[in-house]
Amino acid sequence: MKTILSVFLILFILSICSAQNTSGTGFKPNEKDLKQKKLEKGMNYDVNFDVENHDAFFAEGLDSLFRLLYAQLDVSEEALNANLVSTAMIGFQVNFDGKVQNVKSIAEVGYGIDGQLSRALEKVEFYPATQGNMPYRSEVVLEIPIKAAYLNSIYKKRQ
Repeated sequence: MKTILSVFLILFILSICSAQNTSGTGFKPNEKDLKQKKLEKGMNYDVNFDVENHDAFFAEGLDSLFRLLYAQLDVSEEALNANLVSTAMIGFQVNFDGKVQNVKSIAEVGYGIDGQLSRALEKVEFYPATQGNMPYRSEVVLEIPIKAAYLNSIYKKRQ
């Protein structure tokens, strides 16, 4: 019984050792396989995860957007006398086609500036948010710095 068990053990060990040895299989890749392997080296085949996603944005950047909005503001004398320095926080939706809708003031500045900013934003077009190259409606919140003296100087240059 011991001899049969020892023979099976030796055969088992030999089969494991020979199973791990692949040098004796005789497989050699042909030249076409090697060329294809070289071509594919470095290519990323995870195309399902290689999609461009981005939030809605103004094409020329935030500075240009702020300049565009500032150019449309008319600052009242009350805001100038109060030496207004604040931040307007405005929320809105950017639709599938990039149009702005549902503009609401979250943190009001007052002096009629919030309404002017809302009307100006409704005229601006954004690039819509995308996920996998499919546009979708997204929420945007802008914090717009307001300094009455600066806005007044821009208004005077327009006239």
